[in-house]
Amino acid sequence: MPRRLSWVLGLVALAAVTPALGADSAPQVARPLAYSPTEPDFFIRHGGQGKVTRLTEAKAVEALAGKDSVEKLIKGVDFARETIVLVSWTTAGPPEGMLQHETSKANGETRIVFFVKAPVGALIRGMRARIAADFFVVPKDAKISFDSRER
Repeated sequence: MPRRLSWVLGLVALAAVTPALGADSAPQVARPLAYSPTEPDFFIRHGGQGKVTRLTEAKAVEALAGKDSVEKLIKGVDFARETIVLVSWTTAGPPEGMLQHETSKANGETRIVFFVKAPVGALIRGMRARIAADFFVVPKDAKISFDSRER
């Protein structure tokens, strides 16, 4: 009898999860791009600004990242449906915060908000600052923003 009960409970749990798998509740998220700049001062020039820069074509990526980096960054990006964004952010440490994003979809509109997640349990921070800039691929029609306050 316990075996049959666990089997029935398993089917009930599966039935509850199945509709959620087909639902459009999890919109497409930002996809990070690996980037190693050839210019040693790239992060000094573009990091720590607390903003998002949208790059809608290969020429814009080349102007920002340089001719040597453009092919690596645009590989696999379909500019008809996607765009590249540069997220410029800063944090303090140790321990340092981490860049994260949250995606929501309302009224057919996808919103992606980038923010810095503070380390859990850290009481004293700020002995050094870290500036950074990261590239992401996002849906072309998504509304992109950066929340400058650390969460």
